[in-house]
Amino acid sequence: MRVPAILGLFACAAAFQLAFADSGDAVTRGEKVFRDRQDGLYPSCADCHSLLPEEQEAKAEHRGPGATLYGAAVREGWRNMNTFRDVGEASQKCAKAWQKRKGGLDTGQAGDLGAFLRTHAPEGPLPKREVQRQPKLGKDLSGGDAEAGKRLAATWCVACHHEAEDALSFAFEPGKRKRDQVARKIRGYDSKGAFKPEEGSMSYFTNDRLPDDVLKHILAYVAK
Repeated sequence: MRVPAILGLFACAAAFQLAFADSGDAVTRGEKVFRDRQDGLYPSCADCHSLLPEEQEAKAEHRGPGATLYGAAVREGWRNMNTFRDVGEASQKCAKAWQKRKGGLDTGQAGDLGAFLRTHAPEGPLPKREVQRQPKLGKDLSGGDAEAGKRLAATWCVACHHEAEDALSFAFEPGKRKRDQVARKIRGYDSKGAFKPEEGSMSYFTNDRLPDDVLKHILAYVAK
């Protein structure tokens, strides 16, 4: 009777080790999904979202259009243009709309991403994150300071718009584009004034994420 019991203990230990290894591998794979730029063609989760607590992110050198994903896996829900049950549903929206992943994330990728995000979470559940559904276009975004805008662009824009070969988008050419055109793009509107953020790979900035009094300085630097 002792032999089967010992074998049973070994089997349980092996199963535990396998489950632990699978969990660790899922986190590793999930981080890869989080940082994957798909051969440099499209933005990764990390290009728009940080993993920092809000108070730390406010002091970060780069702030993407998307809210921080710190605690994302334990929040009750997410709301943006639509209401999402959890970060998994929200991730699928991003994967299809802005990352341009055909078919979105597969089941394995979604599970791995969730496993990775759970390693960046506080104890206990967090309330639903409320994000403004549709930003408003400022009526007057003139009068900005171009020098201040250049410094601010380094915080808000150059993660994607830089001159290196691995840049996700074109480098800035100050004065080339009209101010209204750039403002619409940043807020998710098309050239005719319709709110269609999913038509481009750039995720839009909301008013609370990038206020007009900051945006006007960036526009003074970037646009004409």
